[in-house]
Amino acid sequence: MKRFVIAFIAAFIFIFFWGWLYNGVLLKDVFAQAQSLFRPREEIMGLFHWIAIGQAGLALSFVMIYASGFAGGGIAAGIRLGIMLEILAVSARCMIYVTQPFPAKLLVLVSIGGFIEMIVAGVIVGAIYKPAPARSSSP
Repeated sequence: MKRFVIAFIAAFIFIFFWGWLYNGVLLKDVFAQAQSLFRPREEIMGLFHWIAIGQAGLALSFVMIYASGFAGGGIAAGIRLGIMLEILAVSARCMIYVTQPFPAKLLVLVSIGGFIEMIVAGVIVGAIYKPAPARSSSP
């Protein structure tokens, strides 16, 4: 249980700061080009707690899935899980692209950032859940 909680906290902290850095800083101009598709900044800031709740849910889901089927596989298993989850997210973005007028460039860049985010989250969780070293039996 201790590893689970530590992995969740570590993944959440990374996802929170990566979201701010990538979406809020690096892609700020790209998002600004599509501002008419989003709530006004003041309204977003008033609802910011929902971003944190969503990111916590993402981190929790990641760790739950890792712990239930990938634990023991270490960092490589975490990376595999991260890639699989981001493929799922990219698939959802493709469907959203058809129904909502988001610029393709924005969805591509968000997806690239998503792969980075999920791979690094996998490294973090996999490192925390790394397999225990084999014990040598000495007489």
